[in-house]
This record gives sequence, C-alpha cells and structure tokens, in this order.
Amino acid sequence: MNDEEFLRQLQEAFAVEAEEHLQAIAAGLLSLESAPAAPRRELVERIFREAHSLKGAAAAANRREMETVCQAMEGVFDRCKRGEMSLEAGSFDVLNGALNFLSELRTHGLPRAQDASGVQEWAHRLTALDARSAGREPPAHVAPVSVDESPVPLAAHAGAAGESPAPLPEKAETIRVPVQKVDRLLVQAEEMVRVKLVAAEHSMEMRELGSGLDEWRKEWTKVRAGSAATATLGRTAPSSKIRDFLDWSAQHLSLLEKRLGSLTRNAERNERSIGFMVDEILADAKRLAMQPFAQLLESLPRLVRQLSREQGKEVALVIRGSEVDIDKRILEEMKDPLLHLVRNAIDHGLERPEVRRERGKGATGSLAISISQREGNEIEFMMTDDGAGLDLAKLKAAAVRTGTLTEEQAGGLSEAAAHALVFESGLSTSPILTEISGRGLGMAIVQEKVTKLGGRIAVETTRHVGTTWRITLPVTLATFRGILVQSGGQTFVLPTLAVERIQRVNLEQIATIENRETISVQGRSIAFTWLADVLELPRVALPANQKYVETLVVGAGDQRVAFAVYSVLNEQEVLVKKLSQPLRRVRNVTGATILGSGVPAIILNTADLIESAIRLAAAGGRNIPAARVEPQAERVRELLVADDSVTSRMLLKNILESAGYRVTTAVDGIEALTLLKSRTFDLIVSDVEMPRMDGFDLTAKVRGDAKMAELPVVLVTALGSREDRERGIDVGASAYIVKSSFDQSNLLAIVRQLI
Repeated sequence: MNDEEFLRQLQEAFAVEAEEHLQAIAAGLLSLESAPAAPRRELVERIFREAHSLKGAAAAANRREMETVCQAMEGVFDRCKRGEMSLEAGSFDVLNGALNFLSELRTHGLPRAQDASGVQEWAHRLTALDARSAGREPPAHVAPVSVDESPVPLAAHAGAAGESPAPLPEKAETIRVPVQKVDRLLVQAEEMVRVKLVAAEHSMEMRELGSGLDEWRKEWTKVRAGSAATATLGRTAPSSKIRDFLDWSAQHLSLLEKRLGSLTRNAERNERSIGFMVDEILADAKRLAMQPFAQLLESLPRLVRQLSREQGKEVALVIRGSEVDIDKRILEEMKDPLLHLVRNAIDHGLERPEVRRERGKGATGSLAISISQREGNEIEFMMTDDGAGLDLAKLKAAAVRTGTLTEEQAGGLSEAAAHALVFESGLSTSPILTEISGRGLGMAIVQEKVTKLGGRIAVETTRHVGTTWRITLPVTLATFRGILVQSGGQTFVLPTLAVERIQRVNLEQIATIENRETISVQGRSIAFTWLADVLELPRVALPANQKYVETLVVGAGDQRVAFAVYSVLNEQEVLVKKLSQPLRRVRNVTGATILGSGVPAIILNTADLIESAIRLAAAGGRNIPAARVEPQAERVRELLVADDSVTSRMLLKNILESAGYRVTTAVDGIEALTLLKSRTFDLIVSDVEMPRMDGFDLTAKVRGDAKMAELPVVLVTALGSREDRERGIDVGASAYIVKSSFDQSNLLAIVRQLI
C-alpha cells in the first residue's frame, strides 16, 4: 500500500469514527440539558470521554483544527466533572454551536482561509464559557497571534533627551521575487567561481611557459657562444647556412619572448579582472540569499517558554547578535541542531526552581545565545546556560552500559574525552524516552549537521555552574576555503576550518603508545595515521632520502587526529559539488569539486575521517577486510498496540507494519493484559486514557509481573503535562510520546532503540 492509499484509508476511518463521536456528544448534550441533577455526573463523564476520544483521533489524523476545538470543549466538561462549574441554558447554545462547527469541519475541512478564524472563534467562545461559568472574568477576544513573554533584549529606539529624532531613511524600492529564482541565480553565480579558477590556472601556465622559455634562452646563448669560440680558435666553423639559421633563431626567440610576455601580462590582467567581477557577482548573489539569524531564532522564545513550563522550570532567554547574516541554506540546516541544543539545555541542563535555590542560585535559569562574526569568513554561534553542567560520571556509566567503553577505559578517560561522550550516538543519561530527550541522538545529530556544513563544535562545562556550546560555521555553504593534498595517488580537499595546523613530522618522532602511533603537538599526544590507510588506498612511497612526512592535524569536537599525506599542494577557494544518488552518503566523503586544471578532487568529511581513523587504530592499524557472514533470517518482532480509538490504532498499526514489525491490536488495557498472558511480545505501544484499564495501570501491571518486568512500554497519549510525564516515569514506562507532537520517525527510532 502506497502512502496516498494509506492516507485515504486513514481519513475515511477518521470520518466514520468522528461521526460516531459527534453523534454521541450530540445525544449526550440533549440528555444533559433535560436531565435532573442526579444522573448529570454520569452524562458529563460520558460526553467528556467522547470529546477526549475525538480529540485524540483528530490528532492522529492530523486534523489540528478539530483538535483545537475539541481541546476547548474537553476543558469545559473537565471542569463540570470536577464540580468547578455548572452549565446554564445559554451554555448549551454555545456547546451545540461548537458541535455543529465540528461537524462542518469533519465534512468540509478548511476549504477557505477565513475558516481558520472560525476555529479560533469557537475555541475562544468555549474558553470564555468555561471562565464565565467558573466565576472568572472571560478572556478578551484577540486575534490568534502567539505572543511571547520571554525576556529577549531589544535594540533601543529612542534618542537621548533633547535630541532631535534622526530623519527616517527613504524607503527602498523593492520587487517580489520567488525564492527559487534567487536560488537559481546563486547557483549560477557560484558556478562562475570555476571560471575564476580556470583563469588563474591559465595565468599560472603562461608564467610557467615563460620560465621554460627563459631556460631555453640561457642554453641557446651557451650554444651560440660555443660556436663563436670554435671559429675564433681556427677549428672547423659551422657552415654559413647553419650560422644564418642560428641568427634567425635568435631573432625569432626574441619575438617569441616578447609575444609570450605580452600574453602573460594579458592573462594576469584578465585573471584579476575576472576574479574581481566573479567575486562581485558572487557577493551580490550571496547577499540576496543571506538572511539574519533572527529568521532562525524568531520562534525560539515561544519554544523556550513552552518547554520550560512543561518541565516546571523558569527560564530567561537572552539573544545577542541575531542581526548577523548567514547563508539561508545554512540556516535551514541549523534548525534541527538548534532545537536539539535548546531541548537538551532545558531538559538536562537547567534545574527546577527548588533545586536551584538549594544550590544557591536564583529560581530562574539563564539561557543565553550569542552570534558573532569572526575573521576568516566564519561565524561563531554560542549557547550558554547556568544549569547543572554535564555529569561526567553519568556519561561514563551510560557509555559502559551501552558498550561504547569498558569500565577500564571509562576510568582512564581525560576530562576532554569524557565531554566528547555527549556526541556519541545512542548514549543518554535520561531515565525515560520522551519526544524531548532520552534517545541519545540529539547531540550526535548536532555534531553531524555542523560537520556536514563544514563547521566544528566544542563544549565547555563545569559541574553545577553551567555549560557552553560553541559552534563555528562558514558564512556561505557552496564555496569555502580548502586545503588540497595528495595521498594514495589522488587529490583530496580538506576544509580549512577543520585543519588546526599543518606541519612536517620527522619519521623518527612518531611514537607508539598502547599499539597506536602518536605524535607530540605542543606537548600533547595526538593520534597519528596515514590518510591513504584510512581511505583504503595504497600508500605512495616517499623519496628514499626524505626523513619527514607532511601532516595535517584535523579536529572535530574534542577529538584530534594527525593525518600524514604524500604532499600538501596549496589552499584555495573550492566550489562544492554535491554527489547524486546513489553516492549521496559515502563514508569519509562530503562532496566533490573541479579544480581550475579540470582535475576532479574529492572533498573529505572530517568527522567521518576521525571516526574511521579511530576504528582503524582499534583494528591494529591495518585495513582488515570484513569477514563474509552468511545472511540469516531475522526473527520478525511482535508488537502489541493498545488504543481505544480505531483511527489511532489504524495509524500506529500501519506505521509499525510498514517498518517490518508484526502488530497485534487491543481496544483497552484489559484486552492487552489478556493478550500478554497468552502470547509473547517484544514491545507494547499503548494509549493512556482507555476504558476499563488505562495505560498507566497497564504499565504498572506489566512491571509488577516477573515474566514481563523487562518488556518495553511506549506510551503514546494526548496527555502532555509535566505531572502526566512524571507519572509515566513512576509506573515504569520506557518512553512517553505526546500525540500533539507525534512524528512517525520518532516512534520508529524509539522502537528500534528499545528492542
């Protein structure tokens, strides 16, 4: 079944389920309006459950407009159920009006833009009804605009007292241009870089030809002088024809020199002119595609506010340097890393108010982001929090638990190496998997993204004082400064940003420590390897009398490796050519470029190189071919999905079966528990609010059974409050996913990690 077919079936299933819930709510409202006081509690409970189930089904089917109205309606009946408000005659008019609007949404969706305001209107009416019935002042009706209250510094606009306001600049004329056209123009301008490189190559070839001709003139002069000396000594002199030819050759050589000199000067002049024009065109095109960091950070205050409230924490956000411009393609790639950094800081770094007070800190935690322009066409992104800092003991314990390190290796780690563990994939110190944290992938994704962009990342932390993340990025993505090297008989490019130093290393200075080759760089031992070995290429022998090797020290995060190469050619501007399928993700390679000479060169991925070098060293420094292993049929994993909503069950079942799992479904906790006692499953995916037995009770029953105590349980629910998450941890859930932020890739990643 393809995605379109499944989506159609999912929407059809939702339409049927939604109609059933709407009819049940309508019948309940009619009964509730005319019912005496005694049975009202039971009716309110029934309507509340129907509204909640409809909200969950809408979330599963990605019908956010219906989910919003159901959320507000659910709030009304929740307060009624708890006895905090009562429904009056006018209240039923509002509730029935909202129900009619939900019916229209189920049938027609949102075909017109103005209908979006209707969603906010009915949500507002229900919220106002809730407040008015509870004796509170109803909220003023405002346009559906999210207003953030986080303390983000703003530039001052008012002048000093007594000063006349500066005249406003004239409004610049603008035109509306599609982004695709700007991107196309930028790509074409970037292609001009090759024209610049070709002009420089031609100019260099002309100079080399001039040098060769100059050497020829010197030898020619010696021959003519020898001929004249022979004639003077009375020996046999050249014939007159030979003398005439020599004289003509001398004149012709002078003409060639003059012509070549003129061509060389023209080539150099063209090189400068083309270089200037290409630089100007490329700079203008880049300015069109440059955007301030504010574009990336504009939603950050709202995100911080939401996450901090969910975590029960107080966070003050400060942003500086958001006006710094950078390539919009880099901004787009940095969205996920920024999200992971912020979530990590709020979830793992900043403490709750009561904990901060115990440690002598203010109740409100600080999260500061600063962006600054650096020399060398670089931008530094820095994020600092004053939280708990990295717990190195927990990091080491997690590394031992996952098999990343042995206990002996963990005990001998330096502080810098322990910090680097935070970038290891699959390593987490969180006690439970949630949509915020716990999978151990966040910081690994950050490092991978940053390195892919040609940048680098480092972490500085002090326990109970705070953590600082420093990310250095190039201003532009398509072109960068690269160092050309030769190794294994081929030419490669390493980003200049990743190369910390280039030096000649005496072969006698290469030491062996614990069966690994190292060199000393500024008093520090650095792992040493040959680039050709890492790339699985044959080494080219050095000249017999050469006692040194040219070496590049490459860094990624807190790791450093020295790579020996046959020769370092030069540093130049490089135009990145992305590889197409099926070469999109090749180990150790990030792209390719065409040099001015027309020779292709591979651009190397420094993070992959370091990882490959470490793996090679662990294998004894030799390229050991992988052993052939006959493929064996892998057992299909059995999963149990428990959810009272047919739409949610269908969605989860399809996602998991598409990933290769065998799925059995249950309509509530009782049926799920019955299946668990009669069959063996590898994992449970359960809703929380279900009739007869909810997900919390089901998880507690599983943990209380000795045979099932280790069975992973993933709770997928609409309950997203901090109290609900904490209860999930208390009953022993392995992961907690909120439906409002549900993403099938997250679910599959969690399932793969748990089994």
